[in-house]
Amino acid sequence: MFNDITTPTLLLDEAKCRANIRRMVEKCRRLGLRLRPHLKTAQSHVVARWFRELGVGAITVSSFRMADYFAEDGWRDITVAFPVNIREMERINRLAGKVKLHLVAENVEGVRALKARLQHPVQVWIKADIGNNRTGLLPENSEQIDAVLDEIRQGGKLRFAGFLGHTTRHFLARVKV
Repeated sequence: MFNDITTPTLLLDEAKCRANIRRMVEKCRRLGLRLRPHLKTAQSHVVARWFRELGVGAITVSSFRMADYFAEDGWRDITVAFPVNIREMERINRLAGKVKLHLVAENVEGVRALKARLQHPVQVWIKADIGNNRTGLLPENSEQIDAVLDEIRQGGKLRFAGFLGHTTRHFLARVKV
């Protein structure tokens, strides 16, 4: 069976996967948290539906192509957890017209471009660098953060949603999540 696989293919144990999903959902409920799973690894309607069966109504993806893929399967609350690419405005506008779209911004220029070209409301998260030096604004850079916040607040179709960071085990160990 496995010798026939020639391209990257998702192989998983359905029972274990469903048990892990159930454990995540139950833990979030106990803690009063809203689970928004990131589906960049699974990239599967089937796996996403297992979350939906347990009441999860929002997801995170890493590209607008993936957002389109999951929107086709009925997901209506989608975060694209990658700094906005203004060259994809046509796709952003199409998606924002059919789902509650959450975007990530990390600079004033990106927010200005959104303000100028958005046709539908979107939620905007400011990407924060929380110590892993990947991308985002450093918390101590209050001048730049304030400038991005001001641009979001001035944008008629932009809604500030909060701050989003890519965590690391080191960070989680420090805050004891």
